[in-house]
Amino acid sequence: MTAVAPGRPVVAFVLPHLRAGGIEALVRSWVNGLDRARWQPVLILNRAEGAFLDGIAGDVPVRALGGRRMAGRAVRLAPAFRRDRVAVIYSGTNAMNLSAALALSMLPRSRRPRLILSEHTTAHEYLAQARRPRLRRMLLRRLYPLADRLASPLPGLAEGWLGELGLTRPAPLVLPNPVFEAEELVALRADPPRRHPHRIVAAGRLEKVKGHDDLIRAAARVRAEFPAVRLDIFGDGPERSRLQALIDALGLSGAVTLRGHTDRLLREIAGAAVLALASHREGFGNVVAEAMAVRTPVVATDCAGPRTLLEGGRLGRLVPAGAPEALAAALAGQLRAPPDPAILDHAARAVEPYETGAALAAFEAALEELTGPSPGSR
Repeated sequence: MTAVAPGRPVVAFVLPHLRAGGIEALVRSWVNGLDRARWQPVLILNRAEGAFLDGIAGDVPVRALGGRRMAGRAVRLAPAFRRDRVAVIYSGTNAMNLSAALALSMLPRSRRPRLILSEHTTAHEYLAQARRPRLRRMLLRRLYPLADRLASPLPGLAEGWLGELGLTRPAPLVLPNPVFEAEELVALRADPPRRHPHRIVAAGRLEKVKGHDDLIRAAARVRAEFPAVRLDIFGDGPERSRLQALIDALGLSGAVTLRGHTDRLLREIAGAAVLALASHREGFGNVVAEAMAVRTPVVATDCAGPRTLLEGGRLGRLVPAGAPEALAAALAGQLRAPPDPAILDHAARAVEPYETGAALAAFEAALEELTGPSPGSR
């Protein structure tokens, strides 16, 4: 087991795994970017697996809990927090949040780390689709108040959870997602890819909630007007075989491609005519922010995150979730109409807080608030 370096407050990041996904990308960015003169990161995973593990800095200890369920995870987490002398915990996903809070309850009050729970979708959308929602709600009401902060990437999201659960704590905290690198934007502006006038790009884990099947059906409709249209979907996940079967059944094998994971997603989006997001629920939408940063027009379902990022439809097109016909009409409309440069410029400025440096600074400020300033900052 890799030892934790002494002398710096330890920040433990708790996740189910490190497969390619939004919360996993966020944690990878923060783990790697934390100021090592001030903080020592530790990564605690329910299962030590996922494509993003290869990108974790070599000085970061990685702990595995053995793929356990909620109570079993908590039983393993509590001694792990003690052993590594953790000062602050950042937990991602609802399931791991419950385990982290339960683990905290197993520790003496005087030895409990500070706990930041995070939620990246709305409470209403999550609980409407959660398994055993009454039990889940009861656990949330009991355990979430043990945390110090409830973080979300957009204003109002954490407050919505507190209101839905009838809680007054933990205190809400806005932590912008680290979505894109300033250096990558500079490189793209110096050497921009050619935009394909009929290319649609989408990205996200291949699971039902992401609505990729709706997008594929929409692409079949768009193709009737734009025979040269291409849809590239980036990401991996359990729905891959089903989505490929749908592509084949609709005769789209030459037009729609499941491209898997890429480390060049920002460049891929910058080379598209439009970025499409078809999620049934989305508390933020990293790919929407990425598209805005590189001035690619966006068509997205009207979920909490895209609605906020696109300022209610002023900076992009919003359509109802689960409606392939409406999605197709919006995509075709975007392909017909040249984008407004003023809107694209406004969109790029609106997502500046999600540049990785700015987002990391906000996260480290939150850590200092919970633990006290470093000696050098006094």
